[in-house]
Amino acid sequence: MASAETFVSELKHLFLLHANQEDAQDMARYMKHKFAYFGIRSPQRKELTRAFLKQYPAKNIQLDQLVKLLWTESERELQYVGTELMQKYIKKQDADFIKTIEWLVLHKSWWDTVDFLGPLAGTLFVKHQNLLPSTTDAWIQSENMWLNRAALLFQLKYGGKTDFNLLKSYILLKADHPDFFIRKAIGWVLRQYSKYNPTTVQTFIEGHTDVLSPLSQREGMKHILRR
Repeated sequence: MASAETFVSELKHLFLLHANQEDAQDMARYMKHKFAYFGIRSPQRKELTRAFLKQYPAKNIQLDQLVKLLWTESERELQYVGTELMQKYIKKQDADFIKTIEWLVLHKSWWDTVDFLGPLAGTLFVKHQNLLPSTTDAWIQSENMWLNRAALLFQLKYGGKTDFNLLKSYILLKADHPDFFIRKAIGWVLRQYSKYNPTTVQTFIEGHTDVLSPLSQREGMKHILRR
């Protein structure tokens, strides 16, 4: 059985063999040069990872240890592999794994990982409902913007089972937040829920035009206006 250290070392070696400097520069530029890249696009990365996992099955490695190790690496593709592994194994994790998700949100924070981590937390909350609402209450009240965004996004895949009262309370707490990523997240979750309950979302938005940013309103109404 491979250790987490061996897994990461061998995966890095594989990715280096397929690195593309030109694509790496393009990818870094797109992400505002916040991270280094091997230059492996998503379809190829997923294909390489699938083949790699046949030789180094991650199910035999403690997930929290493995993803934290992937997070310490410079190249962003390794964090993407970490999010994919969590998607694969999240339903098998115990309640304490929420501490790992929170740690990941707080480290190397940017939308490309947090937008996976928020809904991943949501999957964990379905299994461990005792974590709610204390965990997400703490996140939405945090001074850390990325924890705020994770709290807004955790119900993104809940569909018609979304607790809209809870979501509304979180939105109103952050409606005047100055950062684009929070205002965009508010619009995103409203737009997503409007697929299941458009009248409720429209009523909420129209009743709070004085506090919701134009961006949040515009994004939240997209599906409603197309009907």
